[in-house]
Amino acid sequence: MSFYPQPNKYQCGPFALKYALIMLGIFEHEKVIAKKAGSSWWKGTDEIGLAKAAKSYDCRMKYFRRETGTDGIKILTRLLRKGYPCVLSVDNWGHWFTVVNWQQGKFVVIDSSLDKVIVIYSANQIIKRWKFKDPDNDFNSFDGYAVIPNFKIRAKAKFTLAEARHVMQKTNSNLAKNWDKYFNDLISVCRPLTATALHTITFNEFLRRHEKLLIEQVANWHGSPTYSELKMILKKMNFVAEVYNLVIYGDQQKKALIDLASLLMMYSCGKYGMKKLY
Repeated sequence: MSFYPQPNKYQCGPFALKYALIMLGIFEHEKVIAKKAGSSWWKGTDEIGLAKAAKSYDCRMKYFRRETGTDGIKILTRLLRKGYPCVLSVDNWGHWFTVVNWQQGKFVVIDSSLDKVIVIYSANQIIKRWKFKDPDNDFNSFDGYAVIPNFKIRAKAKFTLAEARHVMQKTNSNLAKNWDKYFNDLISVCRPLTATALHTITFNEFLRRHEKLLIEQVANWHGSPTYSELKMILKKMNFVAEVYNLVIYGDQQKKALIDLASLLMMYSCGKYGMKKLY
């Protein structure tokens, strides 16, 4: 799951919706989404199928259309500022991709047709791919759908330009491919920050206090994983925690230590194996 290219051309619709849902803290395999949307190799996925699939996750797809690129960019940025990921019909209605953020005049785009699915586009680059020209009439349109949740979001991703560039790096391909696993493990350790939350610390601050103890305890006890290897796993967890603004409540710090130690040990045993202790 998470950020990787589509294996077949006709699956762009389910992938585009999957990436929009990830931004809302919902993780689902594209094959499941494709089944709900009625995708097929001969006709791909249409907007009706995508809307049906989105509804099954308690989300609605709000259609928007403009006749000029300038107006299209205006409505797109307005929806992104509200926190709604947008699925656009591009390449002359031949492909779907997802726009998840706008910052400093740039757009963070997730396009499953690319080897590196996360890209950063200027407004002109968006317009170039987004523009649909009617072959029978002298008419242009820019069509898209905002994915709007009908529920209170548990954890919404804030995918900034810097964070997008970080995930795009080749060295972070493991993080991109296993994004959902990192999130699902983290959400059992942390909680989303709310306006009424009291006595919380960031995951980064928690690691500053306890990372050395966690790494040394697991590495020395198991004997095979290196300190740097375990440190990298915690670094990736911290990155995901910052994207979703996850924190640890004060009375849950002991539990968090136990949970993270268990996760690191399970990783170590899974990679290196372990003989029976007793």
